[in-house]
Amino acid sequence: MQLIFLSEQDLSVLDYAYATDDFNIILDALVPQKSKFTLNKQSLNAKVGDLLLVKEKGYPYIGIVTSINSEDDGPTKVESKDYLSLLDVDVPLPTSFSGNSAQFIVNLINNTFKYSGDTYQNVSYLETAIEVVKNCSLTYEADKKENILDLVEEFSKTYGIRLEYEMVLNNGKFYRIKIKVVSAKIGITLKSTLGTITELNVNDTNEISLNKVYYIPKAENTTHTNQVVYYLTNDGHVVTTAPALKRIQKVKMKYEFYGDKDYDSLLTKATKALVDSSLQHNITFNFSFLTNKIEALKDLKVGAIVKFIHEDKTYETIVSKMEFKGSFNTAKVTLGEYRLSLTDKLKLFDRRDK
Repeated sequence: MQLIFLSEQDLSVLDYAYATDDFNIILDALVPQKSKFTLNKQSLNAKVGDLLLVKEKGYPYIGIVTSINSEDDGPTKVESKDYLSLLDVDVPLPTSFSGNSAQFIVNLINNTFKYSGDTYQNVSYLETAIEVVKNCSLTYEADKKENILDLVEEFSKTYGIRLEYEMVLNNGKFYRIKIKVVSAKIGITLKSTLGTITELNVNDTNEISLNKVYYIPKAENTTHTNQVVYYLTNDGHVVTTAPALKRIQKVKMKYEFYGDKDYDSLLTKATKALVDSSLQHNITFNFSFLTNKIEALKDLKVGAIVKFIHEDKTYETIVSKMEFKGSFNTAKVTLGEYRLSLTDKLKLFDRRDK
């Protein structure tokens, strides 16, 4: 597998190298993870912070180099994080926003990395694009900040959007890195009996997921004084009225109070609460892209919302992690937001306790 190393300043080519089959690429929607490569050369004309591009047909990968270790008379080992880890930064939020949720995310990226007013902070070759419209109405407390990647994770569940990136060429030269906001709902249904799935492991909390939320008006409200109820239906939708056939029979509810200024964002709050609860599972399997003949499954990517059918249960879930080890022919796929390993749990606790 060929790797191309690029300057983080202007995307100029710094070096080339071949990676052995001793590589491990990890893409994670919840916590940025380190990928590892073993190179067939003893020195490398690149430094920490520069970029590496995998030149291989398969899952597109651009990494930000986090470490380079060269041993005497031995191979060079490189670690990197996925390019989207650039967005792993807390930024201030506006007190309100109404419009396309994709535009909200793009505004945060552009304000931080294109129009910050600091030429050292701005990324000159960064381009953003919007390929989906999912409207929202948001309100935040004054002096509120949030991690961009955490917001993308939240928006993938509440509005069905996710991020992708691609390298843009101009006259054969590396010209731009384009970050795109695309739809997370791509219409994939997977059955656990599918021939391309092996080594399936389903871990469910076996607890009843939250499926009903009451929003009670505060006594001080003057404009909005009605109770609002949201339901999670058995096919994964969040609605204010649900016919009997769509109701989850075993009810698990909670009550929340809301103020006048909260009213326009109640659907967003309810969706986050209900969907978060429904993603408390961990489903892993190996997926063979080599034997897959279904065209739609080429869109099986991190952040995608899929339906996974196992035995008599259907999970409306999210691809939270994909791992390629030694080959792009097979990926280890993780569905859901419940993590089993202690390392991943600690990383999640650390992020969510900030």
